[in-house]
Amino acid sequence: MMKIKVEEDAINDDIEVIIRCQSYDERVQKIINQLGYVQKKLNCKKDKEHCSIFLSDIFYIESIDEKTFIYAIDNVYESQEKLYMLENQLSDDGFIRISKSCLMNLDTLKSVKAMLNGKYEATLINDEKLIINRSYMRSFKKVFGIERGIL
Repeated sequence: MMKIKVEEDAINDDIEVIIRCQSYDERVQKIINQLGYVQKKLNCKKDKEHCSIFLSDIFYIESIDEKTFIYAIDNVYESQEKLYMLENQLSDDGFIRISKSCLMNLDTLKSVKAMLNGKYEATLINDEKLIINRSYMRSFKKVFGIERGIL
């Protein structure tokens, strides 16, 4: 069982997380990874201003006409990076390629359903829908440990 305790301290400017456990196992590592993920940011632009956004705020990243757009909770941003570079950079942070032009943040996935044409439709937690192309289903299923025929 896991207990969570929050203490407010007006003197402390930073957030401090202490993990007390009987043994350092994969559950503890998952917690550490999630805490690191929440703090990671991606540099981008909005209206010609440079800014950075938390990875956890990103729903998906799409390449259109050789430009890379980041669709986040509150806005659409532009990145100078190519999609394949972001794919390499973010693969350990829960982003997966679902089509030639799109990376999806798996943490924002609500549901997946099969379509008649062999493609799949992903519904995100904001109810936006993305298409997972057939050629990317194998890697998508692998990430979820889904066997052939289940999806």
